[in-house]
Amino acid sequence: LMSERSETTGANGFRFTRATEGMPHVSRKSRAADDPDYVEHPAITRGLNLFRNAASGGAAAHTLLRTPTLDVSYAWFKSGFPLPLHSHDVDCYYLVIAGDMKVGTETLGKGDGVLIPAGAPYTVTPGDDGVEFIEMRTSPDYDTTYRAKSDTYWDQIAATLRAQTSVWTEEKAPYGLIDTESAHPHGE
Repeated sequence: LMSERSETTGANGFRFTRATEGMPHVSRKSRAADDPDYVEHPAITRGLNLFRNAASGGAAAHTLLRTPTLDVSYAWFKSGFPLPLHSHDVDCYYLVIAGDMKVGTETLGKGDGVLIPAGAPYTVTPGDDGVEFIEMRTSPDYDTTYRAKSDTYWDQIAATLRAQTSVWTEEKAPYGLIDTESAHPHGE
């Protein structure tokens, strides 16, 4: 799945990873999509299409480590990147390594983190310099459920993406852990 040095040192079973050897993050389709009776809310279907068509380099994610019990990714959201309201079916921990972001009413800076429980809807708002963070989950097999069921909400997301595109072309990652030019947009 990813380029990972699988060498071990003695009986310790150490596994080493390198940021330069991580793989672009690839999201999977919703598990519910496999259910023949599943019908996604029309506003979500329309909104995700708007999001994909308007996304212009405002975010990047790279998988650093994937095991049966641990999934670790690096993510960079540029200033003002509008992450749509969503939830996951596993717990997720974000650790900010550069920049800042708002989660709910809390602003998190370098070294701060947040545990987002499975099923809890959330979004993040990156600060003026964007935010870089490490994302950790207890499973590489997780589902994403988008929650916003309003066309107005999704229209605002798309408008923000279009408005920020020119700003984002000049923005550089504050910490710069990976080459974000090769990373896939978060959520694709």
